[in-house]
This record gives sequence, structure tokens and C-alpha cells, in this order.
Amino acid sequence: MNQYALFHLSESPYSYPLSQDRFFFRLRMAKEDKDLKVTVYYGNKFFLPKMKKPAVMKPARFDERFVYFEAEVPLTDNRVGYVFEIEENGHTYYYTEAGLLDSYDYALCEDDYFEYSSIHPEDIGDSPDWCRSAVFYQIFPERFRRGNKHKDESYITMAWDQKPGYKDFAGGDLRGIIDSLDYLQNLGINALYLTPIFKAGTAHKYDTLDYFDIDPHFGNLDDLKELIAKAHEHGIRVVLDAVFNHMSILAPQFQDVIKNGKQSPYWDWFYIHGDKVDTENCNYWTFSLAKYMPKINVTNPETEDYLNSIVFRYLDLGIDGWRFDVGDEISHSFWRQLRTKVKARYPEALLLGEHWHNAHSFLRGDEFDGVMNYPVLHAIHEFALKKNYDAKKEAAVLNRLYTNYRIQATMACLNMVDTHDTKRYFNQCGKNLDILEISLAILFFVPGMSCLYYGTEIPMNQGDDGDPRMGFPYEQALKGSPHQELLKELIKIRKTPDLSSTDFHAYEENGLLVIKRGDTYLYANGTDKPIKKEGNVICSHNYADGQIAPNGFVIIR
Repeated sequence: MNQYALFHLSESPYSYPLSQDRFFFRLRMAKEDKDLKVTVYYGNKFFLPKMKKPAVMKPARFDERFVYFEAEVPLTDNRVGYVFEIEENGHTYYYTEAGLLDSYDYALCEDDYFEYSSIHPEDIGDSPDWCRSAVFYQIFPERFRRGNKHKDESYITMAWDQKPGYKDFAGGDLRGIIDSLDYLQNLGINALYLTPIFKAGTAHKYDTLDYFDIDPHFGNLDDLKELIAKAHEHGIRVVLDAVFNHMSILAPQFQDVIKNGKQSPYWDWFYIHGDKVDTENCNYWTFSLAKYMPKINVTNPETEDYLNSIVFRYLDLGIDGWRFDVGDEISHSFWRQLRTKVKARYPEALLLGEHWHNAHSFLRGDEFDGVMNYPVLHAIHEFALKKNYDAKKEAAVLNRLYTNYRIQATMACLNMVDTHDTKRYFNQCGKNLDILEISLAILFFVPGMSCLYYGTEIPMNQGDDGDPRMGFPYEQALKGSPHQELLKELIKIRKTPDLSSTDFHAYEENGLLVIKRGDTYLYANGTDKPIKKEGNVICSHNYADGQIAPNGFVIIR
């Protein structure tokens, strides 16, 4: 046994409650030790020697170096103590907080057993049930569709199909989204994620001026209410984007600080060095290096109350959740208090954070439900687009990513291949439709919420630089295409019970990437040669005569 590969950490993604009466254990071992017998003995931590129960742990998945043994067990007590027993060549080893031991006396186990001290309902961190089958469509409202034909056009600076400049406006609005709900429903979409719609000075609206006012370019509060109501009638949920890390330098609060210095009632809303604001030398914290977006001090009690009131104002109007911009740069304590308050009134509201890396510290059940899953995005790119990963490597990476979070959080993470912050994926693919389609198949098979960026279904092909914020050609989208029909098939499969379950395992077979979800299997060919695979095929691309062509896939049930 390779004892140096052994790893377990209590109260982490390796040990956590699935519910009040079910618990999850994970133990990491070296890949070569996959055939060893592993058992976890668990029970009431105060009486573990007399009350311990065995649960055989199975090798659930592999990455490049490790095998992960896992077990789900029933609980009759919320105070859990446990010890791992590992059998090798007729000898039993014991793994506890003291390390790997040759012998063990359970009568003395309270000195060094692993424990989950006490499970409380609020520790479980359930994500909304609807996340399991959510297929999101991300919209950048300024460029999606113009619906209001009678509004003031004086702010519009560009033609709809023109490449936008940083300060250009094309005229998209909420009415355009409302008018497109039939189209989105027909595509199979059941959730919308809108980038910010509140009053701001830019087209992207991440420099908020007033969180309580809909940007007049997009419409008004009545338009938002109508969008929420009609989206729900179409079976589509609505998630809005909140920018709580920073606001516009032109926001009235910061302008008051500029004018009145420390005498301003908003002075403690920001992080300012000195006795007054120096906008030229930027003596205040900001988002990135953007002087025009000062960072908000969310732990100031008045600021906290203000931001909380924004969250509830729109939840009370009927939205289904929030995506929090730059969520990883905001205090953990702020998110904890917000989650407690939100879940008390709206337990099915989604709290989704922006995070580009491993977000485990935000996903322990007391902050976000999930995050934007950029590590999955990168993994898909490395396999399907860049060809840096073969099937074996891709399966290992996907399996490893699956172990980063509690399963409740994994199922509420937002998986995507591109966003408003990346180049359009179709352009990154060199406008190769096959690469796009194998990537989308993988996207829909990875556990978590699936998300399409607007225009992917066409796919949008405007310009050579992959600008992600160009105007959506709605009339072209209505014409449909074989690509769009394949996407509808994938979305339909994505919503089936198998792909809404927590069952997941990725592996390599004969050069193919295989992702197993229940009784449904994806076989994806990332090589440059055709590979034979037959079975009960329910969906395919680049597949004929029992062979999957390069950048092709089959889904078999």
C-alpha cells in the first residue's frame, strides 16, 4: 500500500451529511491500491466501540494518480465518529487522525478517530431541487434583442450587426427577452441568467448607479415583473446578476464621499486611504484596476443592510435566484449572513457565485449553492478544442473535479463552454462545428447546471476575434438548423432522470472518453481516427456504420 497517497479530511468534501439521516464518506488512495478492501466503521462518536457499523467503500472514480473510495450510509445519530480499515495481504490497517496504524484499540478510539461533531439542518447545504435538471441560457441584455420600438433611441450608437466598441449601445431590452420566450421554450431552456439590468453607465451594466432602478435602456420595473411572470408561464426560471463587490464612481453614495469626505454618511461604505478621495491617484480599493468602480465594504452594517434589501426586493418580485459578480472577492461573513436570511424565506432561491478557480471555501453549505464552473470549462477546452488531453487524461481531470465539492454544491454549479467574459467558443473552435458539438455533448453530461451563452444554438459567427457581446441575429435563429436540432436533442437528454442524478463516472475505453450517468453513456472521440462503438444509440454526431468519426460522439442507453 502506498501510504503517502492516503488522504481524508473530516467536515470537507471527504466527509459530510447528505441529509439529516444520510452521510457521505470519501477516502483517497493510490491508484495501484484500487483492489484493496476498504471499510469505514462509523457510529455515535461517544459509543463508537460498542455501536460501530461497517460500510464497505467502493472505488468510485480515478484521476491521474489516485482512486477515490466512497460510501453513502444511513444515520441514526447526528454525532458521527469513524475509523477506516484497509485490508492488504491478510493484514488489517487502521486509518485515523493519528495516521495509518498497524493495530488499533477501539476502546481508546476517542483519542484519534475522525469525527463529524454534530450535524445540524443548516449544515447540510441543500441546493434547490430544480437545479438538478436546469438548462440555463445566459443573456447579455444589451445585445440580445430589441423589443420596445417606441423608446427613446438617442442613446443608441451602433447598428445591431455592427462590431461594438467599448462605449457603444445597440438597444437590446427586457421587452426583447419577453418577446423571445416562445423561442427559448422551444429550444428546451428552463432557466435564464441575465447579466446586470440595473441602472448603470455602460452597456455591460457592471458599474451600478442604482440597484433599485431598472436601467431605462432596458425598460422599467413593470417590464421586469412581466418578464418574470411570463417566463414562469413558459416553465423558465429567472436569475439576475448582482454586483455587490463594487459600484460606479458616479453612484450617489460615492459621489457624496467625494464631496463630503469623512463627514459623508457613506464614508465607511468603501475602503479609502486618507482623509478624502483622490480619484486621480485612486487612493481607494477598486474592482481590478478600474478607478471608475470603487470596491464596497460589505461588512459595514449599513452597507450590509442595504445590499440585503436589494436581494429581497427582487426575490419578493418573484425572481428565482441571484448570480453574484466577483463573489470570490467578497467577505465570507457577508455570504453566510445573507444565505441564512435568504434560505429562511426562499429555500429554493439559487445563490450562485462567480469564481474562476477551486471554490471549496465558498461551498461548505453555508454560503453559495454553487459557482460558475470555470475548471470544467477549461477541461472541456483542453480535450475537445486544444487536444492537450486524451480521453484518459480528460476522464481523470473530470473525476478529480468531481471530488472538489460536496455533491449538493456540484449539482448547483453552472457549467458552460463560454460566457460574456470569454471569447465565443465557436470562434475558439476555428468555426469547426464538429468541435463545438462534441464539446456541448460533454457539457450536458457533466454533473451540474448546464448553460448556453446566447447565440451558441445558431451558432453565432460574427467576426474573427470571438467578440462575445455582439448583437443576436434573432431572425436567423428562428430559421433553425441541423445544429440547433441536435442541441434540442441534447437538452432533452440532459433533463432525463439519469442526467439529473448524482451518478457520475468518467473513464477511457478504446481511446474514447466515456461519461456514465446512470444507465446513459456518452462516448466521445477526441482522436484523429474513427473508433468503433455499437449499442442502443439514442443520439449521435459524426457516427455511421458503428463507427464514431473524429470529433464525433454517440449517446447509448
